Amino acid sequence: MATAQAIPKIGMILKDLASRKIRSSSTGGQLIRTWSASAITTSGSGGFLETVFNGALRFGNFLISAIGSAISFSFTKLWSWVVGGVQFLYNFDWNISDTAIDKQVEGLWNSFGGILGGAVGRAIGWIGCGIVPAATVFSFNQSLGTHLLKEVGEQALDEMLDAASEVINAGFRMGTQATFLWLYKDVRRALKDPNNVFGQGLRAVLGGQTIENWGTGESWTIAKAVENKIESIPNVFWRNFTEEMLEEGSEACIEAGFAVAGGIDAWLAQQAMQNASVLGVDRTVEITPDRSAPDERIILSGPEAVLRPTIVNVLATHQMLGNRDVGVLINGNPTDDTITPGVQERRLLIEFREKTTPPWVMPGRRRARRREITTFDIKRGLTWEEVKIAAKQYTTGSRLVTARLNNGHQMQCYGATEAEALRKINELLVLSTAEILPNGVRDSGYVNPTTRRRSLPYLVYPCKAVLIWKKRTTDLEGREDIAGNIWEEQRIEFDLWPENAPPILKPLG
Repeated sequence: MATAQAIPKIGMILKDLASRKIRSSSTGGQLIRTWSASAITTSGSGGFLETVFNGALRFGNFLISAIGSAISFSFTKLWSWVVGGVQFLYNFDWNISDTAIDKQVEGLWNSFGGILGGAVGRAIGWIGCGIVPAATVFSFNQSLGTHLLKEVGEQALDEMLDAASEVINAGFRMGTQATFLWLYKDVRRALKDPNNVFGQGLRAVLGGQTIENWGTGESWTIAKAVENKIESIPNVFWRNFTEEMLEEGSEACIEAGFAVAGGIDAWLAQQAMQNASVLGVDRTVEITPDRSAPDERIILSGPEAVLRPTIVNVLATHQMLGNRDVGVLINGNPTDDTITPGVQERRLLIEFREKTTPPWVMPGRRRARRREITTFDIKRGLTWEEVKIAAKQYTTGSRLVTARLNNGHQMQCYGATEAEALRKINELLVLSTAEILPNGVRDSGYVNPTTRRRSLPYLVYPCKAVLIWKKRTTDLEGREDIAGNIWEEQRIEFDLWPENAPPILKPLG
């Protein structure tokens, strides 16, 4: 019998694969994947124009994300910006006139217009003469159109990305230069003002005539000043030594900086590839365990290898605990029977929440308030619909009404008023064989409630119910009462917030 061999793992950059680019563009480049535990069907009834529009929208989203990745940060780019900035300042004419500054800024803007026009023309040409004809062919022959879109689309994408990268880099470079020129002109004008404090200090150091002549006369650059200083060295040996030392030292510094920056980028890329090959790329997954409760969502983030078992555990935990009581229903508000004459064989606990559907969290992350009502001596054969109708919404508050029943127990309900609480008790007694004793209703509400007990009326809706009944058993597995009888307890829990009954729920026996 042949045994399955382990498939070796291959490390690769997924975003550079052509298949990944095509799939990402067809899905709109979404980062969040939604997983619903139930089946979902969709109908595509849109026409050709809608298809073309949606495709163009997805392609635009993908183009934006691709441009963002193309201009992403790297230490090599950072060092190139530093080198370019230093060279610009080294060769900048610090005695340039205001008129020359305005002409340079105008020249930068005009140059950028040419670069932008070339990029737009390249994009229009590829879209109008490449992608649009391929999309037109796709409407008549999907196989041929798909092939054309794949072939033409990849070349068009590369060309448009190159054009966009050129526009962005040129815009950043020219914008930085224009901003520096504007600031330099404004700062110089401010320093030449006799009333400026910094200008007065500068006049004391350089002289008033020098400041007044700033921006007129011959040009002055750091490069020209250094060259004149070197040429002024009388000894030919030391003049050649100094000139070559500065030239070779600057070039070596630039090359060494690019080597260091490239090494850092390579190390970061290697670490990212190792993490991706071992744990997979980082993903953000949104899980909707129950389609009937779309607001109940679970969002997980992390590497793929960690997310896979976590998703399975989340779904398994939700399936195991989604319809079971974990103890918060029974030991809650004082709605349990306070008089226990004997063993209560059948009782129904109904929980109400101030929210119609899960998750039971209100805006602001506050937990939804709840009320509980216990009904005794539940009839046999009740259906989910009968319980749902009896447990309809009502207005609760700080008025506690207690009703004594003819079976020796009592029901309690918090309502906005005494009449509202008694009405809810009568609605739930439809499910029971017990009745209220004559003169058995007592209003236990607070006349002057404290701040802790005071609450404004609010609506509550049926959330879930638990049927608890006890049966006598002959073995020793149950609980023994004071009379020596042994009882075993059984429970049925079901949700009341959905509009329809659970398909597997049978009439309550």
